Amino acid sequence: MPVRSRQAAPRRSRRPAAIASAGERPRTVLTVGVTDHDAHWLGEVHHPLRFRYRPVGEFAQADNPELCRPRSFVQEAVAEVRRSGEQVHGVVAFDDYPATLLAAAIAEKLGLSGPSLASMVICNNKAWSRVLQKASVPNAVPRFQIIDPHRTLRPGDLQLEFPFWLKPVKSSMSYLGFRIASFAEFERAVALSRAGLPAYTAAFQEFMDMTRPPLPGEVANVGADWLIAEELLSGRQCTLDGLMSGGELTLIGVVDSIRLPNRVSFARFDYPSRLPRATQERMAEVARRALRRIGFDNGLFNIEFFVDERREEPKIIEINPRFSPQFSDLFHKVDGTLTHQYVVEMAAGERPTVQRRRGAHRRAASCVLRVARDHLVARAPSARDIARLQSAIPDTHVYVTTEAGKRLSESAQDSYTFRYGLIHLGARDRRDLRRKLAKAKKLLGYRLKPVE
Repeated sequence: MPVRSRQAAPRRSRRPAAIASAGERPRTVLTVGVTDHDAHWLGEVHHPLRFRYRPVGEFAQADNPELCRPRSFVQEAVAEVRRSGEQVHGVVAFDDYPATLLAAAIAEKLGLSGPSLASMVICNNKAWSRVLQKASVPNAVPRFQIIDPHRTLRPGDLQLEFPFWLKPVKSSMSYLGFRIASFAEFERAVALSRAGLPAYTAAFQEFMDMTRPPLPGEVANVGADWLIAEELLSGRQCTLDGLMSGGELTLIGVVDSIRLPNRVSFARFDYPSRLPRATQERMAEVARRALRRIGFDNGLFNIEFFVDERREEPKIIEINPRFSPQFSDLFHKVDGTLTHQYVVEMAAGERPTVQRRRGAHRRAASCVLRVARDHLVARAPSARDIARLQSAIPDTHVYVTTEAGKRLSESAQDSYTFRYGLIHLGARDRRDLRRKLAKAKKLLGYRLKPVE
């Protein structure tokens, strides 16, 4: 099975700061690891001249956990801001790890609005998070077992029956997450994790050591490179995006996650969800109780759920203490506001007003381009290809995650498939969406050659 390799770092944004009109004074917001894609969306928020953006820290460290040294990064960023004497109103990051944790640590040191670093680290540590979820929403938590990969285990030491999921306590994009059907598979997965996790999780261990929140004794010594086994869940998978402010939850929206037959890799994300309103309200209540117990406040979050409508309680897959950048454009297409806007407003100490159904489309989808085997990219879409697509299907956005001459395995991947791009579409209905997707794939002109 392929292991994760770092994708070439996206370009750090060089976009000049917006200048406010006469009489206005923009609020300065620090940015950590913001790419050109995110800088584009920041320029599309309502009244963008309200904010001035100033990057801090080395982009390569904020983008790549294997290069990141959190303590020195935060110390240098804080010192840089204090030397400048400039009034700063907030700190934002849009990438998951390590950027959002760095932003939280910097904001905390500067006394700015945002979630505590402790709550962010708890959410990012699946073992710590599960223990506090179990204390607050026990019916929403699958059975789990925390695994020390440095300890030799025998079949009788496993508390879950096969099959089950085995995951790192800190991961992303399903990196080193496996469906385990036998003890031999368990041993192979643990060996892969022991080899692959130390470099990836070293920065996260440093974040854990920087905060060390009060936790029950049985999980206080969990290392960043440990694993967690969880029982399999069934039902419809979805993601709830929302914000916590003053201990109260505001729902932004629920997105349906459509998986491939392997039940791991995502094929598409659809908004709005087809789940009944009552089910979405139950999910929001579970989220509220869990986040309050963790202590997460004054920030955006997303929680992945499995929902079996025959059961009373939705089941939490994981809590992410950040918004979903991939879904920001979907909310904009249907609701009329990018979630990037809510992130910046909250960071600057404002209380966002969440809009509903004011966008140009009734439905939106983020469609993931994937293949089951590694391929060489013989041709990737050019800027002209993308422009032609956007002319043919207005309000379409494309993310090319590889480039010609490279193997797909050279980019960040999950443990089962190979992603090479995303297409974001707005549509009248599902039929219109399928038609537009087929046309978009044809216009992009990818050419992939199987690798032996």
